Amino acid sequence: MQRDLIEKSMYDLGRKVGITLDYNVQTNWQPVESQRAMKWAAQFGMQEEFVDALGHRHFENRQSASHRSTVLAAAQDVGLDSEALEAFLDTDELEAEVWASYASTVKDKGIHAIPFFVFGLPDVKSTFRPGGTSEPVIVRGSGNPETFCEVFETLWRLKGSPTAPQPETAQPATV
Repeated sequence: MQRDLIEKSMYDLGRKVGITLDYNVQTNWQPVESQRAMKWAAQFGMQEEFVDALGHRHFENRQSASHRSTVLAAAQDVGLDSEALEAFLDTDELEAEVWASYASTVKDKGIHAIPFFVFGLPDVKSTFRPGGTSEPVIVRGSGNPETFCEVFETLWRLKGSPTAPQPETAQPATV
């Protein structure tokens, strides 16, 4: 039941910006081929455009990002050579890198679900910015407006804003 509410909320948010999400599409927990294609597109400076096109096909047009035909069509959508991409996908190039990235996401960065938000002050320390001194505020999974408001209020207090309500001890939090 909560999943239905979350999906409806995401659907409504998407509609506000002209995106019609459609969740009735096959997914794959480790879409290695899609990830390899993304890395391939990056060598041409087209990673963002490719992922955007792939996302539109997957989330709006019910064309699974797990299917090679969708990956190739998304490449073609943004002007990449889909025949060259198919030849690349017929190899195992970058496959080990993709699997290593999946492992690093869980093992090194502690990310077990998406979305995963890390908020902090300019000196925040995290797996993405080692060497910082302040603790991050982390949101695991989807959050509602109240959750994010709490995050920003926490950061405001941690920064020591003179107009922010000051609790006795402001503690970094996982929301």
